[in-house]
Amino acid sequence: MRAFAVRSFGEAPALIDLSIPAAGDAFLIRVTYAGVNPVDYKMLDRLTTTTPFPYVLGADFAGVVERVPAGESGFQVGDRVFGMTRSHGSYAEYTAIAAGADAMALIPDDVTDEQAAALPVAAITALGSLNFMGVTVGQRLLVTGAAGGVGGYAVQMAHARGAHVIATVRGGVEEVRSIGADAVYDATAIDVIAALHAAHPEGIDAVLDLVNSKDTVNRYTDIIKPGGKLVSAIGAADEARFAEHNITALNIGPGTNPASTPQGLSEVARLLAEGTITTRIHAVVELKGAAQILEKLRNGGLRGKAVIRI
Repeated sequence: MRAFAVRSFGEAPALIDLSIPAAGDAFLIRVTYAGVNPVDYKMLDRLTTTTPFPYVLGADFAGVVERVPAGESGFQVGDRVFGMTRSHGSYAEYTAIAAGADAMALIPDDVTDEQAAALPVAAITALGSLNFMGVTVGQRLLVTGAAGGVGGYAVQMAHARGAHVIATVRGGVEEVRSIGADAVYDATAIDVIAALHAAHPEGIDAVLDLVNSKDTVNRYTDIIKPGGKLVSAIGAADEARFAEHNITALNIGPGTNPASTPQGLSEVARLLAEGTITTRIHAVVELKGAAQILEKLRNGGLRGKAVIRI
């Protein structure tokens, strides 16, 4: 099978031929689309000499069940499924999904494989963040980096919950306003925190930060109400420091996101199927274009999501 992978430590990823994952205690999935996320290129910086090679990139996938391991129920050969794999990687013609270690769910009939592949990591991060913060009717929520994949889903979900959504972008103001943001700030033009302090001197309830460094995130103590909550998706929150200000903070990731489950996947698929959220797919590329689309994402050249057609 073809896969976009790293053969050995120190090499750049490339399109190579690999064996189809062997039979065993994992589901075999024929991948139709793979979702592209920042974590995909960030993982390249975490490879070590002890990493099992070849290393296939990617986590998000949509596809068809080709093999069901003995003793497993809930899925059948031929089912259309989507989810997140850590066992094998998704930038490949086939991937393996380990029951209990990876998350997978059925794709609703009225959702395409392309749409489903754009959901998992980004939509689950948004869902888990909003659930942790308890975002609900009338609350003021700030979403930074709202033009990206996670930010776009978070804006739509929070809007559907009746929150007052404040968004920051670096371009794409009207696009983000069109998906439910009540106020949009261009972070390249103003000091957003100063502007928020002026607009909401009483404070806001919650912040989902997707882009800022620790120094900037620390300044949110000036605008979050006591008892408020903050989530950083890039590990920039000093949880102990925020606790001193009566603010609950969380650095969210696969190991700290309770929504990273089959149930969480089913929930975001339902939100998509019913029209509560939409997938803003910026680009669809072939597997041979994986390197170029990852570089474009790394350089900030994408809004919304990109998917790879396998």
